[in-house]
Amino acid sequence: MVRKVGQKKRGKVSRRTKKIILIGAEGKNQTERKYFKAFNQAQSEYKIMAGKGNNTDPVGVVEDLLKSAKQEELDMKLGDMLACFIDVDFKKDRDKELRDAMKLARQNNISVFLSNPCFEIWYLLHFRYSTRLYGSNEEVIKDLGSYISDYSKSKDVYDLIENKLDDAFVNTKRLESYHLANGTNDRLKKLPSTEAYKLIEMILEKRH
Repeated sequence: MVRKVGQKKRGKVSRRTKKIILIGAEGKNQTERKYFKAFNQAQSEYKIMAGKGNNTDPVGVVEDLLKSAKQEELDMKLGDMLACFIDVDFKKDRDKELRDAMKLARQNNISVFLSNPCFEIWYLLHFRYSTRLYGSNEEVIKDLGSYISDYSKSKDVYDLIENKLDDAFVNTKRLESYHLANGTNDRLKKLPSTEAYKLIEMILEKRH
């Protein structure tokens, strides 16, 4: 279990004042990593860092984050946190992969934040509320392109959408209420949806 991951570099003497949030995400794209690291400029309580790893399968993403946590010598008892962002997606056998990953994450005190079908839903909710039943990630990205014309997986969009964050919170929670009203409680079945806002609210707790 990752309750305490190393303590040589940041023991009691050298311990930095900020708690660390280590972010894990899928594959080589920098979408989630760049976005969350940008919140370092918006608050002072946490140092947000990106874990290493190129895995695209959910269990591999969790395992990569665990390896990074050991390398960074995080200490969960001192308030450090592991946050894993995974797309529900439409890949074959994805349901089992996701449930296996969430089980492994629970066993190691990792918080998993799902987006269905993909993380770009969070970006899109900055601009509009929608319950559209997307059939692919590409459909989401196409819709997002109406608002961010040159969007790509490697683009840093924080500065483009930061002023719309309150709208995103409202739209995302409205979407949560929509799924609740329709009896959809399974995290993997809420389409569209994103849990990204939960970590952001925690990071900006004093603001919201």
